[in-house]
Amino acid sequence: MRALVTGVAGFLGSTLAEALRGTGFDVLGVDAFTPNYDASVKRANLERLLRDPGFRFVEADLRRADLNPLLEGVTHVAHLAALPGVRSSWGDSFREYAEHNVLATQRVLEACRDRNLARVSVASSSSVYGSAERAPTPEDEPRRPISPYGVTKLATEALVHAYRKEYGLPAVALRYFTVYGPRQRPDMGIHRFFEAGRH
Repeated sequence: MRALVTGVAGFLGSTLAEALRGTGFDVLGVDAFTPNYDASVKRANLERLLRDPGFRFVEADLRRADLNPLLEGVTHVAHLAALPGVRSSWGDSFREYAEHNVLATQRVLEACRDRNLARVSVASSSSVYGSAERAPTPEDEPRRPISPYGVTKLATEALVHAYRKEYGLPAVALRYFTVYGPRQRPDMGIHRFFEAGRH
């Protein structure tokens, strides 16, 4: 089995790629090193994987790259690449968020649609809920995003639904809440809290 993991240099992508290798998957990882945080942190996330002969890395921008060669022999796709961040998605930045989060997702789904894939997983976000009325937030909570970032993630979920219904693509959107752990993004509050406690 072979998995394509987009956003592989990030926290979730590198962690997932290592877990997949541990279960016997060959992994092709793709990342564009978007400048939302220091690229050296992302490159460090890949150090162990790059020494693994069952892992191959391609630096590519999903908004423009030819995706077909990346999908050759792939059985599973984990599309985790996105431009994160609620606060930075406002104003002129929205175009970049729409391109990285919506356009890139549509291109990945389109490239996957006529292939015999076991599963396509797409990362979404709890930001689709906006100000949720219930806590803990159930999956069927109304989705009313209150940030441009949340709007882009809701659009990615709608694309997943559309490709599943129209083409029978075995795709699912995974709606992550705040994730944390080793290699988490350095700009996240949880990371900053723990770093402050270390000093």
